[in-house]
Amino acid sequence: MDGLEGLAQMKRTFPAQAVAIISGVARPAAAREALEAGAIGFVPKAMPARSIIGAVTLMASGSVFAPFDFLKQEEPPVQGGLTARETEVLRGICAGRTNKEIAREMDLQEVTVKLHVRTLTRKIGARNRTHAAMIARENGWF
Repeated sequence: MDGLEGLAQMKRTFPAQAVAIISGVARPAAAREALEAGAIGFVPKAMPARSIIGAVTLMASGSVFAPFDFLKQEEPPVQGGLTARETEVLRGICAGRTNKEIAREMDLQEVTVKLHVRTLTRKIGARNRTHAAMIARENGWF
């Protein structure tokens, strides 16, 4: 599900159940939003396996978990008038990833990534994804 829709749905369906978020595309703002929306924890998938196990154990005991160092990180700047999500898609394009790979990394549907590509190319005046990557590099965005 997109954004915090899954958390909201779980909280509605199982109001007494603790819900934690494990995210592959972890942004500090998303973690803060999840905790404010009632998540008992936020675990970035990029954490070492032992740390994830420790976080799950801590949450299972009833404590709230969020990696402090992660939460205090500043958000990367939004480039070219793009949303944070469009910026992440553009970052994936610049790294040479396919839409399918970007979708997998961001936990999105491939069709959603295609929509973001179409929107971001229009916003920055690019003809296609390759041109979008060239514009991003020329402007020093990544």
